[in-house]
Amino acid sequence: MNIEAAEEHLVVVSDLHLGNPASSARTRLVAFLDHVRDSGASVCINGDGFDMLQTSFRRLAADAIPVLNRLKALQADGRNIYYVVGNHDIVLEHFLEEWSLCRLSPFLNLRSGDRRIRIEHGHLYDPFFAQSPTLYEISTRLARYALFTVPDTYKVWAKAQRRLQDARHRRVGRPGPAADNGHRPLSLLGSPYHDAASMILRRGFDAVVFGHTHLAEMVTLPEGVYVNSGNWLSGAATYVEITKGELVVRTWEGSADAVTVREFRE
Repeated sequence: MNIEAAEEHLVVVSDLHLGNPASSARTRLVAFLDHVRDSGASVCINGDGFDMLQTSFRRLAADAIPVLNRLKALQADGRNIYYVVGNHDIVLEHFLEEWSLCRLSPFLNLRSGDRRIRIEHGHLYDPFFAQSPTLYEISTRLARYALFTVPDTYKVWAKAQRRLQDARHRRVGRPGPAADNGHRPLSLLGSPYHDAASMILRRGFDAVVFGHTHLAEMVTLPEGVYVNSGNWLSGAATYVEITKGELVVRTWEGSADAVTVREFRE
């Protein structure tokens, strides 16, 4: 198990949910990984790369094999492949540990440029998962049926959690919304993920990268920068690119010529 890494150029993706019947990641990831290979970057899959809770073996194999082949090509070129375990792929932990393709870890402490960056899936800070992991798993398995009517139930759930948290803060008189670098209004600082990021930043990190919520964002907290890489399940395929310590959230739109920077960066 390796939790320390140094990379000057790293691409972070999360929540691919390969094998999930509602995921379109496979068809987009192949071209994306070819683009990453051309760019010279290493890759970190920040949790829920494989969806073991909402799939069948046949579907998972069909989705995973083309992606694994591209990752092997990256490795053959000398790139590093990191895999941070999430809640949908935690059952693969021991299998992946023996898999020589990637470096498996529960989190990754990255040194890039002159900055220390923590990369972690983030599910441990989900109040529902932390308080009732068994009920959470059951609910997740049932949610696969909702995916056919609501394209991303996870994103809907994350937004609902945020509204509930904001309501609690208003009841106890916490500060209202702030703005990140003038780009857009933020939800209240103090969401479970912002609170968790603040705690980690106080340990000596300059930035924290989570996945899990499916909501791509970049937030400047008093202690440092919080970034979420979003998801590839449906809709926008977002990722975080780290270059010599600088973090940017980008959207993959099908080709190297169509990569766009989101409305937020440091």
